[in-house]
This record gives sequence, C-alpha cells and structure tokens, in this order.
Amino acid sequence: MSEFINNTERRINDLLAFVEGLINKEKGSELIKKYAEAIDNVTPYDVVVMVDKLMKKGIDIEDVKTGINKALNMLYKGLISREIPDYSLIPFLDSFVKENNELNNRLMEMKPLIKAFNSKDIDSEKLEEILDEISDRVYELTRFEVHYVKKENILFPYVEKYLKEYGCLPLMWSYHDDIRKYIKETVEIIEKGNTDLKKLNRLLGDLFFTMYAIKFREEYILFPVIFDLIPEEVWDEMMEQAMKEGFAFIDPPEMRTIAKEKEKHENESPGEIISNPDAILDMGTGLLKLEQAIMMLNHLPVDMTFVDENDEVRYFSTPGHRIFPRSKAIIGRLVENCHPPSSVHIVKELLDAFKSGKKDKESFWIQMGPKFILIQYFAVRDENGNYRGTLEVSQDISEIKKLEGEKRLMD
Repeated sequence: MSEFINNTERRINDLLAFVEGLINKEKGSELIKKYAEAIDNVTPYDVVVMVDKLMKKGIDIEDVKTGINKALNMLYKGLISREIPDYSLIPFLDSFVKENNELNNRLMEMKPLIKAFNSKDIDSEKLEEILDEISDRVYELTRFEVHYVKKENILFPYVEKYLKEYGCLPLMWSYHDDIRKYIKETVEIIEKGNTDLKKLNRLLGDLFFTMYAIKFREEYILFPVIFDLIPEEVWDEMMEQAMKEGFAFIDPPEMRTIAKEKEKHENESPGEIISNPDAILDMGTGLLKLEQAIMMLNHLPVDMTFVDENDEVRYFSTPGHRIFPRSKAIIGRLVENCHPPSSVHIVKELLDAFKSGKKDKESFWIQMGPKFILIQYFAVRDENGNYRGTLEVSQDISEIKKLEGEKRLMD
C-alpha cells in the first residue's frame, strides 16, 4: 500500500514538473522523454491533484491554461485508455454526458458550413447565406449555458465538500467564461457585416477546441474522480436542484427516489433551527410569522445573498426571476469559490475593505443584453460596529432609468 501511495505521489509530482516545464517554454520533446513514465501511467486522480497543486502556486491563470492545454495533448492517450464509470448509474452525471453528446452533434453539423465558407469558389451571396446560418447555430449554443451554470452552482459546491484537491474547479470555470466570450464575439462579428473571415476562423477554432476540451475533461478526468466519492443521496440532491435549472438539448430525466434518510441542515450554525412556518419572529420593529418573513423577502424586486463574517454563504432570496443563478448547494460555501477566477480578487478586496471598516458599501452596474443591472454590496455590522457579514443586492433598473416627471395616482 505504501509503495502504491509513493508511486502515485511521485507520478503527480512528475506531472506537475512536466506542466511547469511547458509553462516555462522548455523543450517539449525533452520534457516528454524525461517524464515518460508519469505520462504513460497517468490517472484521472493524478491530473486533478496535479492541477490543484499548480493552481496553489499562484501562477497566472492564462499561463496555467496554456500549460494544461499542451499537457493534455500528451496525456490524452493514457486517459482515454482507462475505463470510465457507468454514468447511467448516477442520473445527475448521466444528464451531463447526454447533454455533451447533443452538443457534439451540433458541433459536427457546423463543420461542413465552416468548410464551405472557406471555399475559394464561393460567391458573395452564398457566403452571406452560410455566415447567417453559422451565426444562428452558434447562437443556439447559448442554450448550453445551463450545462455550465449547473456545474458552477450545483456540482462545484458539492465537489468542494468531498474533494480537498478542488483547484481544477476555478480553472474549469475560467474555460466556461472563455466559451461564453467566443460565442458572443462570433455572433457579433457576423452580425456587423463585412466579416473578417480570418478572425472568424480563429474564433470558431477556439470555440470548438474549448468546448471539446471541457467535454473530455468532464467525462475522463473530473467525473471518474468524483463518481464514487460523493454519496448516492447527495447525487439525488443535486438532481433535484438540476430539475429547477433545466437541461441543454435534452428532455428532463426522470427523478428516482431513494429510501435513505437525507442529512438535514448540515451547514447550519449551532443553535435552534426553526422550520415551523407559523413560528413567530421578533423583528425588532414588529412580529412576523416565519412564513411571512420568507414571502416578504422573496417578493422584493431584487436578488439578495448574505455572506457571514467567515466569508461563507448563508442565505439567498428566491424572487420570481433571479438575475444571477443560485442553488442550495452554495450554502456554507466560501464566497470566493462562487465567482469565476477573473473576479475573485475583486471579491477579496471588497470583503477586506468591509472588515477593516474602510468601506461600508460599494456599487457596480453592468449591461446584460437589454437589462441594466445594479449590484450593491453592504457591510452588515452589529450594534457595536462589529463586522458580521456582507449583503449583496442585485436589481434590474432598466425601467427605473426611464422614469421621468411624476406619477401620483394609480392608473
């Protein structure tokens, strides 16, 4: 057993050195020769732990991505040769694989169109027709967004609970953001007219490469590692949450029922848990039933999320249409893990400013398609001024911005 552990540790360290060598632009052929044994005998777990170690070194994430992309070209043969689990045994993972298969079908259907618009003999009218169809098909890929949202907001929080080496998750999130950017830019470049075909080819190449890469990394690296790691009842919890988010290109799968008792309130702080809807809450300025308080919060025209003094998510509201997706899986999760790597440093800086007393609030505003979103953060302090957490409030203020004059009577 100790020999097995030592071999695994040695292999992981060799793979880490291999990728760092690629990042530092050392000669690839020499690195492959030097670390051939680790490359040939690689396992999914090796890759997950190696990436975790790499992420903890603080290397620029774009450099990490470049090194990983090159390394996985060399590791592909070893990983693909290993038997993968029967994902049909876990409906949640099975739904991801089926979504991936449908994605693959759509990408394959686009390849003849890409080949056609690169033909030297194509006339301008036919070129415009093909580009319009490519634009429509790329835009259709936005429906696959729900696949990535379920990973980021449902799967990732649970993986963090059961796998201590979870550094691959923020890296994968960064790839999701790349895909979102490639889709947006591809549609925009065609819609503007006089399409730069060289740039379009590059964008489509990046889009195809990244979507296929994520598909492979899910099915041959991440999913095999977590397949037996997470309890059956927890997989079912994830599936319940996935049913609310929806599915990409596939029909909703049937929910299974299990007889096992689910562990409740595992993320709650010590103290009495009140779940009776008729329980009376003393709000300081009035008394409300628990049910009334919940309804009141959920009827406010804003998204709210509360993070405690330990930077752990403790609550989010569920209005009719949330601006930013949330799932119960994030409760108890470190807030920095709820954001893509590109914005984590902003989150940390803001929380540090609130904790030190340097700031009490901060506001941001962004354009999301036709919506203009105001995002506000408020430091929550007790009566003695001690920092107790942060409240995030997001609101679509598109209609508010249009208001003029006065309205004193109800129409």
